[in-house]
Amino acid sequence: MYKFEVDDKNKVLHIIAEGFFKNDESAAFMETLYETFGSIQATEYDLIVELIHLNVIKQDLVYRIADALKLYDELGFRNIVIINPISILAKVQLFNIARSVHFTGTFVDSLEEWQAR
Repeated sequence: MYKFEVDDKNKVLHIIAEGFFKNDESAAFMETLYETFGSIQATEYDLIVELIHLNVIKQDLVYRIADALKLYDELGFRNIVIINPISILAKVQLFNIARSVHFTGTFVDSLEEWQAR
């Protein structure tokens, strides 16, 4: 499951993704992602991606996660914040994917941790 929320007042795009993603869900996620990015000026927004309840990433979906992380970077958001999954295995997978695409965003364990910076 995933949800996109655009807060135009505070200039924040908040994405929540959780559970196990299937191929059809990941394709729909990427489509929604492109549509949402087309409706905002990324350089004026912070991107917060909340993955707290994301489960282990299936191997055949790793490339989609990598594509999303690369896209986040390419669009030039003011700040890119990834809220880590609770699952240690999902967290390690995410870090490995991020490292492989040279992702420049910030990883935190809670939104409060980022807001305190």
